[in-house]
Amino acid sequence: MLTNDPTPRPPDQKTVLIVEDEFAVAMDLRRILEKAGYRVSGTAFTVAEALEINQRMRPDLVLLDIHLQESQTGFDLARQLNADQIPFVYVSANTNASILEEAKTTHPYGFLVKPFREKDVLVALELAHYRHAHSIEVRLREEHRLQIALTDALSENDDWASKLLKVAQLFQPYIPFDLMVAGVETKLELAAFPPCMYLRVGQEDYQTIDVSGFLQITGITLEKYRQVIVNTFNDGLLFYNGDEFTAVCRRNPFKQLLAKTFRLHSNLVSPHETVLHGKLLVSFYSRQPDAYEPDHVQLLEKLQPSLTLTFDRLMAYEKIELLSQQLRQENSYLLEEVKASANFEEIIGTSPLLLNVFKSIGQVAHTDYTVLILGETGTGKELIARAVHNRSGRPSKPLIKVNCAALPPQLFESELFGHEKGSFTGATDKRIGKFELAHGGTIFLDEIGELPLELQPKLLRVLQEKEIERIGGKGPIACDVRIIAATNRNLQAEVAAGRFRADLFYRLNVFPVLLPPLRDRKEDLLPLATHFLHKIAKKLGKQLYGISEASLQQMQAYHWPGNIRELEHLLERAAIMATTPVISLVELLAAESPAPPVPLVAKPHEQAERENVLAALRLTNFRIRGTDGAAVLLNVKPTTLEAQIVRLGIRREDYL
Repeated sequence: MLTNDPTPRPPDQKTVLIVEDEFAVAMDLRRILEKAGYRVSGTAFTVAEALEINQRMRPDLVLLDIHLQESQTGFDLARQLNADQIPFVYVSANTNASILEEAKTTHPYGFLVKPFREKDVLVALELAHYRHAHSIEVRLREEHRLQIALTDALSENDDWASKLLKVAQLFQPYIPFDLMVAGVETKLELAAFPPCMYLRVGQEDYQTIDVSGFLQITGITLEKYRQVIVNTFNDGLLFYNGDEFTAVCRRNPFKQLLAKTFRLHSNLVSPHETVLHGKLLVSFYSRQPDAYEPDHVQLLEKLQPSLTLTFDRLMAYEKIELLSQQLRQENSYLLEEVKASANFEEIIGTSPLLLNVFKSIGQVAHTDYTVLILGETGTGKELIARAVHNRSGRPSKPLIKVNCAALPPQLFESELFGHEKGSFTGATDKRIGKFELAHGGTIFLDEIGELPLELQPKLLRVLQEKEIERIGGKGPIACDVRIIAATNRNLQAEVAAGRFRADLFYRLNVFPVLLPPLRDRKEDLLPLATHFLHKIAKKLGKQLYGISEASLQQMQAYHWPGNIRELEHLLERAAIMATTPVISLVELLAAESPAPPVPLVAKPHEQAERENVLAALRLTNFRIRGTDGAAVLLNVKPTTLEAQIVRLGIRREDYL
């Protein structure tokens, strides 16, 4: 039976929907309500009839019987009324314990027991209206307070994991959970928002679980983890309880893994998709099979706009900060380049050997192939590297210099590849490595021959894969970098001696450029000296016009073991000491000339052998085996050397 009265009601007249399958009781309730000034919007005998009236004419309150005609009960209707935020009062003759317990789960605003008095009905209605109006006001205040608290927590100057922990603590009173999982899906290369989990282990205690911790708990590999989270971000705002959650787990390997690991039985998903920067997904999980209700979804729907906006701003700020940091570091490197005052035009000389070098630079510079610069100390390898970079397709990007000989083994990865905050003891801040800083530009690996053998595989991997991974990072970072390396060593001889990896050598030796020593291009001595003297005079504020004739002759005869760097330093010393505009290097060159050779003295074979072995042992701190051992230095097997030491009667304690 379905009845309703379309007559307009006064503005202050409240409407009541009666859902009662006993006609006499329904009519009695209608008489009581109309007598008291209420407007009855309709009388329904089934849930379906009540929903139809509710859709056409939303009542202010519902009087609801529990046992109705057909299969659905008043409890089923009550859950829909809660979703629509319509208050209701139960009217029932059944008050056993099970009925009352289930009634409590639907949050009614009152309970009338049949038979009832007229006064009981009117008091119950007044209290229900009051409680509903008051609960709406309280709920709005609570939602507003929660919204502000969540925004403040995400905006604090703290790391991402700590922010999310505060978010979990704020949500707990409103959305019950045993595990909260938060992850970010974005196209931006930002490492500041790692996925985190928060397992509730006490009333207000939570265990923070990062990716590495999750891998330890579950025993899966990082590769497997990346496979199972592929479809994690496809959910909308919804919830799964009991059997529904079990069905979802069959389709979603990540949820299935979580459910199995932490014994979970229900899930509430809250996605926050920004316009530009990606998506934040927050998921709540509970060990209870019926933990989540439409009220929880409605709360998250109200909070979603402000949380999404806050997250979007965080992502934008992090991107700006990352770009600013990179720009600051690039500027510092560029300032160093400017201070160095070195460019292609400062490669002075016209000798045939140097012109061949210029030709090689012109051939390879515009490509992205690796260049290996070979030459003695002081021949100007860094100038050649800068010339290749300036004439490449990357001149607007930085040329990042790395002195491989100066890199401590324990800081090698951090310096070259960077690290995340907290990735190791002392990592108080995030650091961008040299390769990431050189992205789009060129990296100059100077003194590559000095790189310890144990560190060479780490560099080789980067050259092969064209990607790096920060210490403590969550994944590889693509690196578009042009490689230029330089060394004063014979790398082929180092490979033969086992001190340099052959595969790394072949990776570097794509286009070798050999710089001639200064003694082989002495026709360039005068142009070089003139250039340096002009620069030095300007720096010292002296009027220096030239070099004495005797000095020029002596310069031609000198062998220049330190090459161009030695020439510049000698000119600086001479300029500082000069008292006339024409400087002299005669005394300085005489002092630098080598002492006469020591005449060779023949020694008995055993004495010479003993002294040779002792010299090798002292150079290696009496270490016999290994790449830095005396056996490698003497080019003999370690067992052979050990036998020699015993035969020659050499004991370490005798020579310390």
